[in-house]
Amino acid sequence: MKLKKILVLAAVSVLISAGTLSARGAGGTAAAPAAGETTFTLLVDADRGYTDGFYGLYDAIAKEIGVKVQLMNFPYQAAVEQKNILLATGNYPDAIGGWILGDNDIMTLSADGTIIPLEGYIANTTNVKEALAQPGVRQSMTLPDGHIYSPPYIVGEPLVSFNPWINKAWLDQLGLKMPATTEEFRQVLIAFRDKIPPVNGQKIIPFSGTPNNLHLGTLAGWFGVNASGAANNAGYFAVINGRVESTIIRPEYREFIKYFAGLYKEGLVDAELFTQNEETWKAKGKQGLYGSSIAYGAGDFLAEVDPKVKESDPSKNWQGWAPLPVLKAPGVAKPVFRNNNNGITLFRTQFAITDKATAKAQKILDWLDRVYDPIHSTECDTGPLGRTWKMLDLVNGIQYFQGIDTSSWTQDERDRNGWGGYSVASLPKYRRPSWKEQPRPGWENEYKELDVRDALYKPFLEATPMPALWLTEANAKRAADLQTAITDYVKQKQAEWVSGQADIDREWDAYIAQLNRLGLQELLQLKRAAVK
Repeated sequence: MKLKKILVLAAVSVLISAGTLSARGAGGTAAAPAAGETTFTLLVDADRGYTDGFYGLYDAIAKEIGVKVQLMNFPYQAAVEQKNILLATGNYPDAIGGWILGDNDIMTLSADGTIIPLEGYIANTTNVKEALAQPGVRQSMTLPDGHIYSPPYIVGEPLVSFNPWINKAWLDQLGLKMPATTEEFRQVLIAFRDKIPPVNGQKIIPFSGTPNNLHLGTLAGWFGVNASGAANNAGYFAVINGRVESTIIRPEYREFIKYFAGLYKEGLVDAELFTQNEETWKAKGKQGLYGSSIAYGAGDFLAEVDPKVKESDPSKNWQGWAPLPVLKAPGVAKPVFRNNNNGITLFRTQFAITDKATAKAQKILDWLDRVYDPIHSTECDTGPLGRTWKMLDLVNGIQYFQGIDTSSWTQDERDRNGWGGYSVASLPKYRRPSWKEQPRPGWENEYKELDVRDALYKPFLEATPMPALWLTEANAKRAADLQTAITDYVKQKQAEWVSGQADIDREWDAYIAQLNRLGLQELLQLKRAAVK
């Protein structure tokens, strides 16, 4: 086995040194750089790629500044494997980017000198420097050693993600009002169960949720505390009264679990809530079986509407669904909901330059600076200016733009000029909040479900989102190990308690004791120390 591994690593090393890894890791040898042109190699994950190496944005940038990227792009899992092999052999590329890097990678690779500090090179850029200057970004990007090893990836996002949606068409059909309290919601689910007839011979499901992003603890906010394990509150921590706290040991979380277990016992919750996969959840939704469901947007699980109907009345696409308001439990003065970082999402580990490229690091940052240009960053999501979208007026500091009709294009044209086709979607960009898209003519009244949801939820969002933290290398590894064990245990107990396999009141003290044995208090102290 050892000899086989050595041969595999040697073969990969020969391939890389020969420069034969191209788009998706297959096909063709990269063209020789033109005179005066700088070329750098970049390993990245890209589920959509082209064997001819085509990404329109990078071709445009090469013409603009004479810096060309030689992509080594693979689907995610293969890219992770390539990263591990290349780092093990020492034959890694000039840069590594995308989702294949994480906090632990940045900490470890910076400590051993594999990736280099970038703040000196960033100082000579325009757009990357602007992104780094946004409130709180430089602090979030700076490691405990005082250096920045990866430029920020900034995009505007909704204030909220993954909330419950409700079938308002069913509410209207039954003459019910939108629920505002947990008890009103329970009564609505009972009415759905008892009064909505089967759909295609199948009993309806009052409540369900996406298994990949269930995050039931978010709904503990109805009882006064956000106990989500996702996004900025990863690990079931939140800032409460200015202090980082564990939310899964608080009485509000306990009361929420008891409430939800009651819904499950009454047959109001999907029996497969904890066992179904994403495809099963979507399939049941597309059949019209749900009364309410957690999702990023209702369109994630609804059947597609005939395009002609959608064109004449875009709101039909949502089939009468609406965001469920933030509910209020008995005795709660003000419920809360998870704040998705005030509408700005910052990813911290999407691009790093290795010590192989120290001599051309400034050129690589110049290349990334062009990606961060406001037009090019918009092109990352929307496609090329003049083909898929056009500039409109600048009004009071807001730059408006509008999509161009591409309905006559071939599918290949749409793929190559759209999201993930014109550039690699996992690489960083800087989408300014001051750039806003206007609807195409005829779509002015399109129902923007996420905007409607954000406006509804804004008064209830946490005042202070859980900050992004950098731990020292040793602490990061320890925290990761503790978090994995704690998360697995919390998910296990959520499923057991909600489904009635165990009783939370009887097990509460033992549950907290087990969390402490798994290191909850140690993890809490690590996070508190990192916030200071």
